[in-house]
Amino acid sequence: MEKPGAKRKFQRRHKDGRMDEAKEISQLEARLSTGAPAPGTNPLAHSIPPQQEKVSDEVAPFVGAKLFEQLPISNRTKRSLADAKFINMTAIQRAALPHALCGRDVLGAAKTGSGKTLAFLIPVVEKLYRLQWGSMDGVGAIIISPTRELAVQIFEELRKVGKHHNLSGGLLIGGRKDIDSEKGRVNRLNILVCTPGRLLQHMDETPNFDCTQLQVLVLDEADRILDMGFANTLNAIVTQLPKQRQTLLFSATQTKSVKDLARLSLKDPEYLAVHAESAVATPARLRQTAIIVHLNEKIDMLWSFIKSHLQSKTLVFLSSCKQVKFVHESFKRLRPGVPLKCLHGRMKQTQRMAVFFKFCEEKHSILFATDIAARGLDFPAVDWVVQVDCPEDVASYIHRVGRTARYTSGGCSVIFLSPSEEKMIDELQASKIPIKVTKPNRDKIQPVSGALAGLLSKDPDLKYMAQRAFVTYLRSVHLRGNKEIFDITKLPLDEYALSLGLPTTPRIRFLKKGIGNALKNAKYKIDDEYDNLDFDNKVDLAGDTATAHKNIKFDKEEDDSNYEEIVSDQRLSGGLPTQSSNEKLLIKKRPLEESVLETKLDDSLCTRVNKKKKLKINPNRPAGKRFVFDDEGNAVPPLAAFGKEASSDEEHIKDGKDSLKEAAQERYKRLQIEMRKRDKEDKLHEKQRLRDQRYKKKQRGRTENEENDAGSEEDNSKKAIQQNVPLANKKYFTNDSSDESNDVFEDLKSKKAIYNLPLSAQESLALKMLSSRS
Repeated sequence: MEKPGAKRKFQRRHKDGRMDEAKEISQLEARLSTGAPAPGTNPLAHSIPPQQEKVSDEVAPFVGAKLFEQLPISNRTKRSLADAKFINMTAIQRAALPHALCGRDVLGAAKTGSGKTLAFLIPVVEKLYRLQWGSMDGVGAIIISPTRELAVQIFEELRKVGKHHNLSGGLLIGGRKDIDSEKGRVNRLNILVCTPGRLLQHMDETPNFDCTQLQVLVLDEADRILDMGFANTLNAIVTQLPKQRQTLLFSATQTKSVKDLARLSLKDPEYLAVHAESAVATPARLRQTAIIVHLNEKIDMLWSFIKSHLQSKTLVFLSSCKQVKFVHESFKRLRPGVPLKCLHGRMKQTQRMAVFFKFCEEKHSILFATDIAARGLDFPAVDWVVQVDCPEDVASYIHRVGRTARYTSGGCSVIFLSPSEEKMIDELQASKIPIKVTKPNRDKIQPVSGALAGLLSKDPDLKYMAQRAFVTYLRSVHLRGNKEIFDITKLPLDEYALSLGLPTTPRIRFLKKGIGNALKNAKYKIDDEYDNLDFDNKVDLAGDTATAHKNIKFDKEEDDSNYEEIVSDQRLSGGLPTQSSNEKLLIKKRPLEESVLETKLDDSLCTRVNKKKKLKINPNRPAGKRFVFDDEGNAVPPLAAFGKEASSDEEHIKDGKDSLKEAAQERYKRLQIEMRKRDKEDKLHEKQRLRDQRYKKKQRGRTENEENDAGSEEDNSKKAIQQNVPLANKKYFTNDSSDESNDVFEDLKSKKAIYNLPLSAQESLALKMLSSRS
């Protein structure tokens, strides 16, 4: 039973707690209003004087604070941060939190791994706390992430920050089948962490889903969400949100587009780029290297890198999902000696999350991924980031290499660039990215193309994956905007196909046929238009975060034709030698060799061929005259010559018909003779078959009689043994004089054996025999 007065004590404590919360909220609002930073200022330029650090929290300044305890935040949030061991603030947190806590719109830009997640989670929780937001108030804040994995990561951090608060939060991402259960709960949630597609689905399908009371909208990796990939989805979401709200945008490469900012209805946003004045745009402890290697050598280079870094945790980026699947499956069969995993947008959500968490837990592993893993994900202790394919732009490069060297940790990155992509180095260096160019150590490269060819010859499915990887890579290069770097006409397609283990180069249908033939002959002709293009919004070049300007759907005929090609048998060209992890794959500080010059194209081949004008028929022009000559060279009327030709043709036709009839009759005669011979042979064969059948039947009858006789002899022998009478030799008799003796003899013949009889019987038998002879 409940103790007397327990309910009253609980109500009293609850009332006292509410009074304390109201008092704390009023103090926080007063402190925010009095100590708010001036609009347009950067709090990093300020610092708290030592004499003011010991002032009471009610009047203490917070602009320039370095500790979370010095911020005007609730005690519940402070306890949550202390439990998670968050004490000191990073640069982006020191710059963004004072403005965000005051309710201003913020555009935050900082290097990867600098703590941007806390910079927007704390203002979200604090604003709802000061408004005393409850479960009956509905959705108060929405945090949008471009990828599912990043949304899961943000939700885990939200649980840490809101540990001691009474707010409810939910994770809405695609790939789940329990959307019906989400529809029943989404209206009771206060904070939503979601992806754009799933949020829009609930806005369209969930009844009574109301976002009109929204207080805060957060876009993590804002530049990615605002680009063409999510343009339509984001526009549909924003139209259903109230304009009176606080908007926070954070990314490592922030957008400054007036058009993008106007779509979100930002009001005097505070642009805080804490590392804009930094000497480098990437983390200081990140060592970056670029290797100039031909396209057909990239797969060998990647295999050699993996074999020489077996004790490292490496993240490998490729352009398309098909490439990730092929490289992962083929390398897994070659067994390099380290766990291999893959992550791309075509995987189911459960598989993606399992791979993500397992890779985070392992110390030595290789993860092949598309750009789905390039933004926001915090993989702990990643040693190397390898970019096999060139990124689309500098921003993509920064996000890729940002998966290592997180916060205060160190890391290394390497990018493989083909000779046609060398201009990417100039763009990186122009963006304050310190990257060193080197060349591979040819002595340490382990070729793997022969082994891949052997695998493909044994497995048609793996060969099909290689063909799709080849085509999707070329498609991704073709769709890139910067044609000075991404020029498909400069790629060695045949050599690249051989490096993947393919015996022949797959067909490329998304280019014009003339261009495809010219590529094989090293003569390039580019037209402005392409034929038979089919656009499909569902095509995914790099997982869920593809940003292709044109999505191309390939014909099913191309897949079938590539799949049905027969791979010629190839033997493995030797084993794969192993290499210790101590051996270096790269050569340090050696002068670069001059790259092989590409063959220049004829200007005449690049010029567009003008179409000839069609000739118009003039109805007033004079009619032409026709002259026909016979065999002797004399001119004859055309119709007369035509009549002669027709008559001669008829004679030839008649002669031909007669010859055909004669040939047919001769053929029928030959067939009759052959059929008669075959008929005789068949009759003889049938007679012989019947003769053999009768003979076999007689043989079976004889064997059965002999078996029956043998059985009767055995029966008689058994009877004699029972009477203790010794067996006697067989005796046969013949007698024609006496009927009585004949009966005896017949009886003996039927038994075919005479046994030793008693003495009296033998004497009587002897007398009968003597009498018969006389």
